[in-house]
Amino acid sequence: MEIRRRWPTVLGAALLLVFSVFVAAPPAQAAPAQAAPARADALVDVVCTGNETSTYTPPLTNTPQPTTVQSSENYSCTSLLTGVSSGTSTTTISGSYSCVISLQPFSATSTYHWNTGQTSTAEYDVTLVRAANNTTVVTAVGTVTAGLGQGAAFTNVIVKPALNLTACASGGLAQLTGPATLTLLL
Repeated sequence: MEIRRRWPTVLGAALLLVFSVFVAAPPAQAAPAQAAPARADALVDVVCTGNETSTYTPPLTNTPQPTTVQSSENYSCTSLLTGVSSGTSTTTISGSYSCVISLQPFSATSTYHWNTGQTSTAEYDVTLVRAANNTTVVTAVGTVTAGLGQGAAFTNVIVKPALNLTACASGGLAQLTGPATLTLLL
């Protein structure tokens, strides 16, 4: 009988103990909030494939000469975050060029125009590697410095076809077109 009388007391004490922990304990403090990105559109995931056409004025010959090179790029793109589905860019550089392509690295800046009406300006370093099949792989690596994806990593790889040596030796090579890939990731 003694146990039956103490049962409500033990149960009451246990409930009081549990209840007092919730009431007497200081409220839990939330972890500090992570800083939100500076801009909601800062995250980009633009991946593009297309082609690049270089037009040489005057046409390239076997002898170096002052030449203007206009590079036109056209891309179909995918992006889960930005709505970008296509883009273009035209970049012009000048220098002394010939069919004996210099493989010296250089730096450049290009602005890409997207189907969304936005632009991305990228500054990058370019390296050129002549492949065994006489194509030239042009790799540009840098950063988006303005516009959509500012701060994003920029990578562009273009494969220039083998030069037409007959054209280089006669009237000159006016244009080259090759496949290209472009990636902006942040």
